[in-house]
Amino acid sequence: MKKTRPMILVVLVANAAVCLAADEPKKAPAASPPDKKAAATHPETDALKQWVGHWEATIEATGRDGKPVSSPAKTTVKLLGGRWLITDFDGTFMGAPFIGHEVLGYDPLAKKYLLNWVDATATSFATGEGTYNSQTKTLTLTVTGRDDSTGKTATWRQVDIWKDADHHDWSLRTISPKDAKEQIQMTIHYHRVPERG
Repeated sequence: MKKTRPMILVVLVANAAVCLAADEPKKAPAASPPDKKAAATHPETDALKQWVGHWEATIEATGRDGKPVSSPAKTTVKLLGGRWLITDFDGTFMGAPFIGHEVLGYDPLAKKYLLNWVDATATSFATGEGTYNSQTKTLTLTVTGRDDSTGKTATWRQVDIWKDADHHDWSLRTISPKDAKEQIQMTIHYHRVPERG
């Protein structure tokens, strides 16, 4: 009996040590260092700088009656972290307020420009990806979003062509179900508002 007591005591001490070790807070694994290749700016992100600023715009489209309509708009574009454009769009379209927000940037791993858009009339985000041609100064994106009038997914192209440092024309283009040809549904003509200073 006397031999068992020390043995039980040893077992109890060993179990207590195991329990205490299990209760000690565990150190979190060290965070991975940021991917320097992904974090570096690229010539593709440098191209985004031309959009930064305050812009006035004219929206041109075809009304429900088939006649051309135009309305004013303005945008403010900021560059976040040297890589993401944040655009606040404020205008009218078809006689109603049209307010939206866009995030556009370049993904160096996918090697594509990425876009997210939402506006006050939509019930979901539109997302897209595409390329920028520095020789023609044209950004071309294929965008997908829900058509709230049908509830179905729709795909269109957005083409933004720079005329000079202070003017660019953006257009939304769809494929006609009648003849499978691309049609421009809307054009927005932008001109830069000079900085006051």
